[in-house]
Amino acid sequence: MATANYGPTLERWLQRLANAGRSSRTLAAYRSDLDDTMATVAGLHRLVPDRRTLERLPPDDRERTLLGAFDELDLSAVTFDELDEAIAEFRTRPDPRFRTNPQRAPEERAPATVARRTAAIRTFFAWCYATDRIPADPAAKLEAPKRRKRMPKALTQDMASDALEQSGQGSRWPERDELIIALALACGLRLEEIATLRLDQVQGDPPDALIVRGKGDKERRLGVPPVVREALAAYLPTRADRLDTLRLEARTVVISSRPRPIKNRAGDAIGVTVESSRETVAYVVDRLLRRVGARQAQIRVHALRHTFATLGLREGAFSLRQLQVALGHASLATTQIYTEVADEEIAAAMQLHPLSGSRSPRL
Repeated sequence: MATANYGPTLERWLQRLANAGRSSRTLAAYRSDLDDTMATVAGLHRLVPDRRTLERLPPDDRERTLLGAFDELDLSAVTFDELDEAIAEFRTRPDPRFRTNPQRAPEERAPATVARRTAAIRTFFAWCYATDRIPADPAAKLEAPKRRKRMPKALTQDMASDALEQSGQGSRWPERDELIIALALACGLRLEEIATLRLDQVQGDPPDALIVRGKGDKERRLGVPPVVREALAAYLPTRADRLDTLRLEARTVVISSRPRPIKNRAGDAIGVTVESSRETVAYVVDRLLRRVGARQAQIRVHALRHTFATLGLREGAFSLRQLQVALGHASLATTQIYTEVADEEIAAAMQLHPLSGSRSPRL
C-alpha cells in the first residue's frame, strides 16, 4: 500500500466531492475543519511547533510550515487517540471570535460545532479506508457529542412586521436592505442562500419564482410573495446603476456597497468584486435587529428564517410537509421542531383549563 500523505490526499478527496456536486461552501468547511485538526495531529508527530508557537508565526511562515507538514504527514500513522486529542484541544481552545471580549467567551465550543468537526473527520478517514489509502480507519469509533435540543428563536409577529417596515430606515442603500429582510422573513431563506442568490435564479417579469440552491446543493422553487416582488422592483434599478458606476459585473442579486478584493488561498489579491458576502447580509440584519430592539443572544440572521417558519405554521399558511419543502429541509423531522409549543403558550393554556380556577372555600 502506497503512503497516503495528508496534503495531496485531502485535495483528491475534495476534488471527488466537487465532482459529486458538493457546494464550494461545503468543501471550504471540510477543508477548514480538517486542516485545523491535522495541524494538531502534525504537532503530536513533531512536524510543526506547538499551536501557541505556530500562531505567533507571521501568516506566510505559518502557511508554509503547515503545508510542508501536511505533505509529510502519513495518514496511516494517525491514531484514534491523536484524533480524539485533537478534538478535545479544539473543544476547549478559546474561541477567536471572542478575542476582544474574552469574558464573554463560553468555556467550551458548542456541541453542534464539535459534532460538525467530528463528522468531517469521520467522513474523510472513512473514504481513505474505503479507497485503500490506509490499512485501518482510526476515526471509526469517534463519537460526536449529543446536541442540546433548543427551540428556535423567533421574532413575534409584531416585531417581524416592524422589521419589514423599518428595514430601509437609516440605511445608505435602503432598497437593497429592504430586499434582504424580505427574503429572510417572507421567503425563509438562509443567510447563505440570500448571499448567493443569482440574478438568473429570479424568474419571470415581474418575478414570480425564485430557484434557491440550498444545503447539499439541492434546488427548490419558491413563489415570490408581494413584499419581495415590490422590493425587487425597487432594488434592481439601483443595482444596475451601482454596477454601471463601478464598471463591474455581478451574478448575485444582492451586491455590496463597495468593491472588495478577491484573494487566492495564499492571500494575494487577484481582482475585485461587489458580489454579496455572508458578512454583508449579516451586517444588514444585525443593524435592523438593533433598531427594532430584537438584538439579543441567539437572535441573529437565522432567527428571521425561524420567524418565517413559526408564523407560517402557526397561522395555517403551510402544512408541515409544505413548510419542509419551502425551507429546503431534507428530513421532515427537522421541520417538526416548529410544531413544539413554546413554554409561554403552555403556561397561558394552563390558565384556561376548566379545572385551573381557585378552589371555593369550604363551609
